Formats: sequence, C-alpha cells, structure tokens
Amino acid sequence: MSNNEKIALVSGANRGIGEAIATGLAHEGVHVLLGCRDLANGETAAAPLTEKGLKVTPVQLDITDDESVERLAKHIAETFGRLDILVNNAGVGLDFVPGLSVVEKMEQTLSLNVVGGLRLTEALLDLLSASPAPRIVNVSSELASFGLRHDPTWEHADKVLPTYAASKAAVNALTVSYAARLADKGFKVNAICPGFTATAATNFGPDRQPEEAAVIAIRMALVGDEAPNGGFFNDAGEIAW
Repeated sequence: MSNNEKIALVSGANRGIGEAIATGLAHEGVHVLLGCRDLANGETAAAPLTEKGLKVTPVQLDITDDESVERLAKHIAETFGRLDILVNNAGVGLDFVPGLSVVEKMEQTLSLNVVGGLRLTEALLDLLSASPAPRIVNVSSELASFGLRHDPTWEHADKVLPTYAASKAAVNALTVSYAARLADKGFKVNAICPGFTATAATNFGPDRQPEEAAVIAIRMALVGDEAPNGGFFNDAGEIAW
C-alpha cells in the first residue's frame, strides 16, 4: 500500500447507492473496503471491479453487531494502520413494510440508520484520526429537512415516511455534533442526500440511477481542507436543515 493511497470504508456497499459510491471512489484511485453483511454478496459485487484493476476489498460488516464492527476495526488497524474515508451508507426504510407496528418500524430503523452508524463511527475514530485528511460522509435524505418539509411547493412534499425521516433527522443531528467535536483534528464531517433513486428500496421506480446518486457522496468524501464541515448537501448544493 502506498502512503498516498487513500483507504475508504463504505457500509452497505454490495448493491445500490453504496455499490455506486464504492465504485466511484475506486475509480478515483481509492482503495475501497466494501462493507457487507453477507461477505459472499460483497465478493460478487467486487469481482467485476477487481477484474478492471480497481482496488476494492469486500469485508464483512453488520453495523448492528458489536463483534462484527470491532472485528473489522481490528482488521483495518492491522492491515492499513489508518482509515481516510468513512461513508455511512447502510440504512433501511420500513415505513411501507406490512406487518410491523409504527413502534417496531421506528425501533428497527433507528437501530440501523442511527445507532448502527454511530457504532461504526465510534469504533473507527482512532483509525480516522491517524489519517492526514479524515473524512466522514453520512448518507441522509431530503426527507429529514425541516426547511423543505415546510415548503408546500417542494417536489417531494407528498412523500410521508415518518420513521425513515425521523431517523435521518437524527443522522443530521449527529453530523453536526461530530463535525464540531472533530474539527480541530482536521476532520470534515458532512451529511448528503443522494436523491430519489432507482434502488430496491424504491422498487426501482425513479429514473435517477445509483451512479448519479453517488456523485455527491464521492465529492464530499474527497474534499480538501478548505471544504465545508458540518453541512448537508445534495448535488445541487447545500440543503436547509
């Protein structure tokens, strides 16, 4: 490994937006660790990328499992000694899943989208601190924006996903807190919205493709020292909290 080679971890990276983010970072010369709950799925996703000469390595990661997170942190420490980029992409939306109460949906959504990302971030802070330019990108959603949701002309004003939106609002709050906490260590911590995208979570309904959705995450993962810290962005610019 070259000392100039950036090391990134993308959670939920074996499909959809996570896979597109990992692929895009790899095309930028980053060695990307594809975090996947099922390692076999990660190996399947990685195979066509490694055949193209891209540096991607599938790693087992379940962000709801302390042992899985701790095992991966230890592996990164022993193999690379640092981590430059963390993309907290793994998430779930359960608002339209039948057979669950609203409370059950909220509990499960918070466990993955909020507590899981928090668990992973905390486990990797020391490794990120060893980077000369540590970056954390939290995948959020415009649905968490109170400013946009109070605008009746907003294009997604008709979308009501209360548990998902609440979880992403919590992600935004954590983004601001971590950005302030880590600013003096050179971190850039930002939240992004990938947009309404054709993935399994949306039943592949929209026209927007994961490669388009990944652009803003890749951009914020590679920002320089003069970039914003503690902001919320999509590919059109800054989003109101």
